[in-house]
Order: sequence, then C-alpha cells, then structure tokens
Amino acid sequence: DIFPGGRSPFKHVIYIIRENRSYDQVFGDLAKAGDGTAADGDPSVAIFGAGEAAKSPSGKHQEITPNARALALRFGLFDRFFVNAEASPDGHNWSTAAFSSDYVDKAYRWNYSRRGRTYDFEGVNRLPSYEPPGPIVAQNQPPVALAPVFDLPTTPDAVADYNKRYVPYLNGARDIGEPDTLYLWDAAKRAGVTYRNYGEFIDTTSGADVNAVNVQRSKTYPDTSPTVVAFAVKKSLEGHFCPTARNFDLQTPDIMSPDSYKAALASKTVDPAIKLDNPDQRLQGTSRFGEWVREFDRYAADRRGGKGDALPALSILRFSNDHTAGLSRGQPTPQFYVAENDYAIGRLVQEVSNSPYWADTAIFILEDDAQDGPDHVDAHRSPALVISAYNRPGALVHEFHNTVSLIRTMELCIGLQPMNFLDANATPMAIFTNTPDMRPYEAQMPNVALDNLFPPEKPNAAMAYYIRLTGEQDLTHADMADPEALNAAIWYSVMRNDRTMPGVARLPAFQLMKQGMREEVKENRREDAGEE
Repeated sequence: DIFPGGRSPFKHVIYIIRENRSYDQVFGDLAKAGDGTAADGDPSVAIFGAGEAAKSPSGKHQEITPNARALALRFGLFDRFFVNAEASPDGHNWSTAAFSSDYVDKAYRWNYSRRGRTYDFEGVNRLPSYEPPGPIVAQNQPPVALAPVFDLPTTPDAVADYNKRYVPYLNGARDIGEPDTLYLWDAAKRAGVTYRNYGEFIDTTSGADVNAVNVQRSKTYPDTSPTVVAFAVKKSLEGHFCPTARNFDLQTPDIMSPDSYKAALASKTVDPAIKLDNPDQRLQGTSRFGEWVREFDRYAADRRGGKGDALPALSILRFSNDHTAGLSRGQPTPQFYVAENDYAIGRLVQEVSNSPYWADTAIFILEDDAQDGPDHVDAHRSPALVISAYNRPGALVHEFHNTVSLIRTMELCIGLQPMNFLDANATPMAIFTNTPDMRPYEAQMPNVALDNLFPPEKPNAAMAYYIRLTGEQDLTHADMADPEALNAAIWYSVMRNDRTMPGVARLPAFQLMKQGMREEVKENRREDAGEE
C-alpha cells in the first residue's frame, strides 16, 4: 500500500507530459537528494542543469531548470526512473495508455527511415503534411511548389474540416494505432470520474496557422495567436478538452518567449507568462500554461467562494517545448526552450500549492520518451516528478520505476482501474507519507544568458553545419526528426566543439531487474530492523 494511512488523500491528479530529456541532461549534476543521500548522476552531461556543463557557449553561469531541481530536492528524486518508449509515436501511447500497439511499434520506425506513412500515432491516420498552394517557404525546408489543398482565402473551419477527414472515429473507422485497452481518459470515464485534456490527442489550429496558409508563408516564432479551432481525435474526449489549448507546436510558448523573459529581467513587476490577462499588453496572448491557468483560476476561485469542487479528477497537460527545435533559424536555443518549459512547471506547482486544491491534489510529470539522450546509465533513464503535500520530504527513490509505474500510481490516487495487464502489475511509486506539508511552492526564474537566447545570426562554419542539419529535420510533429541529428545539434548548441557527445548507453533489462530486486531486499531488511 503506497498510502501510509491505507487510503488515498487525493481527489485530483494533474498529469504533465513533456518531451525527450534524459535524467543526466537535467539532474546529472545533483550530487545528493534533498535528504542528503547520494544520487547517481553524471555532471558532465547535465547541459540543462546548473553546473559547468550548463554554462552558456560564452562561459556564463546559467541555471536552466531551477524548478525541476528544487521540486526534486523537496518532493523526491527518482534516479532509477525509465521511460518505456523509444520516441514520441510510441511515447504518447505509453504515457496515456500504458501500452503501445504492434502497429505503432513497427510503423514509427518506417517513418524515421522516410519510407513510412505520415504521423499515425496520436489519433489521426494518413494525415498529409499539407501546405498551401504555390511556392512556399515551409518550416525548416527550402521553397517548394505544392499542389492546391484549400481555396484561398481559407477559413479555420475549412482547415478543421480537412483535418477531420483523417480522424478515424469521425469517419466510421478504427484508429490503426489505438490499443485495445484504450486510454487513461477512457479509464476515468469507466470509473465515473471527471477528466479534462489540454493538448493530448487534440487537433488544434491557431490564427497564425490559418494566416500562414493564406499568405503562403510559414508562420514565425512566437505564435501567441489564439487557437481558433480545436477538436478531439478520440470520441471519449469530446466535451472533455480545453478548446483554447495547443497541441505540439514549437512556435507556441509553453509559458514565455525570449522577449517576455527579457522584459521580466528588466522589471521585477513584469510577469513573463504569456497569457490573455497579463497586465502588460505586450505579453498578452496564448501559451500552454496561460490557457491552463485561465481555467484553473476559475476552479480555485469557486472553491474559495464556497461554490464547490469543480476541478476535474484527472487533468492531462502537454508541455512540450523541452523537445527543442535544435538549431532552427529564428527559434530559441535548446537551453532557452528547456528553461521556459521548466518555468511552466514551476508556475503550475506554484498556482496549485497556493490554492485550496493543494490539500487533495497530486501532480505527476514525466517525459514521454528520452529520445536516446545522453545518460551514463541508459538512454531510457529520464526525469520524473511526483509532487504533493503528502510527499516524503527530500527522499531519494533508487528503486526501479518506469512510465507504467507512474501511471499505476496515478490510478491508485484517484481510484481508476488498470487499463491492461501491464499497469495492473506495475509497482507503484511509494513516495507518500501521512503527514502533509502545506507550505506553498514559489516558482524560480531560470537564468539563461542573454547572448544565448537565439542561435547567432552570423554563424561560423561549424554552427552553420548544425543549423543546416536541423533544417533537414521534420519538426512539425514530436520526434519525427532523426534523433542522432537533433541530439548532435542540441549538444553542439551548448558545448560547441569543446567536448564530444557521449555515446548512447544501454543497460540490459535483466540487470535493472536484478538491481531493483536487490534494492527491494535491502529496503525490506531495513524495515525488519526497524530502520527508517
């Protein structure tokens, strides 16, 4: 039983799915957990940390992920957490269904070889990568002439109608990538609990997207225009999603842009969060955090005012910009992308912990996959966070856990039945205590050097090579880029040619299992001896 009192204190789970980072990239320079126990990290790989490896290319000290680190030190550091997936196509299935179908496992590999179908893995099948007619400068591609798709000028509804042709359930067909045991929201529906989705398995189109079609030019960063049309690509999500949220789109901020970041540095009274009600009109617009907090503020105000508990039992959010755009012209550096993603999770925890919902809400954060990122243990080891008032303070969790373990823990928190054999038999994450710590959390602003917000406008030959390499990648969907190429560009963006990126580490599964069993035996012996 993961709850010391025998019963879950939680009525709500907020589940945040991020993109692609390995454990060592973020936590590699955390030598110890909050309780002083030694952690297993490699600081030389921590390019998104706060040590030597995270310095800007010009040598300036930076703190890229202060919130992830502060949250891990207070609420628990999992240094043996591994993602089940290899890339986003199977990653978003593992993260929402505790499973990836045979079709998904085989087909996404064809996509990487550029011999497969289009992105089939999040509720759409055979959706073309459409572009407007005539010559166009497509995202990260040279100008090409494409056949007409829309009559110009087009409208948001016309774009949505076109996309709906490729949503199986809207056309009387079954999604070829859908697992038989379905998804977390289906489990919530079966359990009779409320749920809401912010960007997962939702098709979204922004005002800038429509304008890009009409002017026949790709949109530019940042896209803070409103979401003008959105629809669910799964029937059970109809009426259960935020229509103003945003799916994967590296042009849309998770919370802030380099301009809003600089504005906040220039004045302590400026809130860098891009949202519709930002007092600074320059910073009003759409971001993933901004659309979530707009709804959450209403839930919190209603509960404070005695109007009841309207927050859904299960909220699923997509905060995806730690994927980064490599070294794309006109888009932020990888370190800034990861930093703004970190600030988004920090602000979300700040909002929840300062609300009436802190007493009965648990927040779970993971990466859908680690995308073969550098890590000295294994390329699947990845940062995960479990945050609540009931966490064991500063714990180091060295037992083996994975994506399905985290899903099982969420299910137990709010009374969902397992979706399949895998989550039914997963070991939940024993991180909770029966004594709550109600202190709120205050988000920390990342520190990114001002000369490291965008790639240089006049690159040298080596930089130009990685900019060109990034430009050859497909960044319109999560993880359709060549992972070796994107990881190389990310590494070069920080290290330049000072150090070679470590090779991909693989830890055999049986070693992990044996290691986990040894840790469990040690834990049982300590308990038998009456030790804490």
